[in-house]
Amino acid sequence: MGISRCVRFLIVGVVFLGCFAKNPPFEWPDSSKHWRVLVNVNQYIESRPREWFSQDRLVTDLTVVNVTPGTEGLAVERYKRVRNLLQSRGMYVGTYVSGTTIGPEADQTVYPPSAVTLERMPDSAHYVGSWPGQPDRRIIDVADAPTRQALQAGIKQLWERVPAPIRFVDNAAAHQSTGGKQPWTAYCKNMEEIRKMAESLGSRVIFNISMHTGVLSDEETRQLIQAVGRDNGIALEMPWAPAIRRSKEATAIAKMRYRELLDNGLVVIMIPFETPAEQLAAWVRTWRKSTDHIYLSGIFWKPPETVYTLQ
Repeated sequence: MGISRCVRFLIVGVVFLGCFAKNPPFEWPDSSKHWRVLVNVNQYIESRPREWFSQDRLVTDLTVVNVTPGTEGLAVERYKRVRNLLQSRGMYVGTYVSGTTIGPEADQTVYPPSAVTLERMPDSAHYVGSWPGQPDRRIIDVADAPTRQALQAGIKQLWERVPAPIRFVDNAAAHQSTGGKQPWTAYCKNMEEIRKMAESLGSRVIFNISMHTGVLSDEETRQLIQAVGRDNGIALEMPWAPAIRRSKEATAIAKMRYRELLDNGLVVIMIPFETPAEQLAAWVRTWRKSTDHIYLSGIFWKPPETVYTLQ
């Protein structure tokens, strides 16, 4: 009987858990100076000029892509080499995992694995549908506690195999304002449980959430703060979306909510997707405090922008 890819990853991965360059205890970088964080990084960062990253201190997630059957060992070795390279430059390096979706083991083409496998989940697990365009990638029912806990157990196994100071949890929640179909309370319950699990393993966590901060209610904001917890973060692809930006009222609410999140010790990473980075940075400077841990995301495969800062 053939050995599964996940088991092969485990076998080759265990041998190097103690081989990473040592970093001091994790601290969120001073965003007045190190305002950019690198999101969705892969092994090809090692071919980019070192000077591009002289001000960077945080890589939310690093993966080796295009892993094929039979190359798992090479992928593990390359991951180790690139992660050690980044850590030797003073960067903290995190891992990626999906917080609400699972897929077939045969579809795993990255290292470390990016999701719990379908085969790992019990037959009794509840799902609410599939990812658009990916029928085999299923979305769990976050309101169903046994399903949620089975997913979390799978995530814990992945995390135990690859220790890291930061865990980037994608697809963590989707607010109804951006098309979310599941209860916000259930999303927050799942995030809180994942966050506590990460903390038990000595890691901080960043939840990638689809939401418009300018429409959150008082109760939804309270639930989010409780779920994420102090010194953990959220990453937002729509931090100041055009619809919010065009409304003075919605923009004022967004500013108020960001201040609530930050003043309660949460970390905020803004991804300049729909809003140009320079506009986003200029707006943030109007209400940011020097003690805030708020950052803009950057990409690793082109030179960093130098025309704007959060200072």
